[in-house]
Amino acid sequence: MEELEVQQTVELRPDEYFIGTVRYSVDDKGRVVVPVELRQRLGSEFYLTLSSYDTVYIFAPEDWKRYTQRLMEYYQSNPQRYAPVLQRIMSFGQKVKVDNNWRFIVPANLREICNLRKTVYFVGIGDRVELMNEEAYKQRFSKITAPEVKELQAELGL
Repeated sequence: MEELEVQQTVELRPDEYFIGTVRYSVDDKGRVVVPVELRQRLGSEFYLTLSSYDTVYIFAPEDWKRYTQRLMEYYQSNPQRYAPVLQRIMSFGQKVKVDNNWRFIVPANLREICNLRKTVYFVGIGDRVELMNEEAYKQRFSKITAPEVKELQAELGL
């Protein structure tokens, strides 16, 4: 009988979740200021990649490690099926560093695909932050305030 390796899951404490929404601007050079609310948890170096929604996921280093470990487990279980996902996430992945003013540059390829110009929103979603343009934010907001979502929230007792 094969022994399965038991992987220990690191749980985030509630005070470690990314929460809230903050509106900011992108300058002409593609720089965005890290909101004060996110600085301690993100740190001065963090990771960006393309989400499945064509928005940017932002990860603190320890969250990026967990995320990419999960990705590699999927890939190793079925390389043929998950290779495109691995390539999408890793090819758009980038470690960024903030400057003295807590600004970072969103790479041009991510700015283009995600249409990040002028106004952007940082949206906390637990173990990561999602960076999106104003149109994507409005679409997402209209979905999460829909009656069926409110009903599901009530059904779950949340």
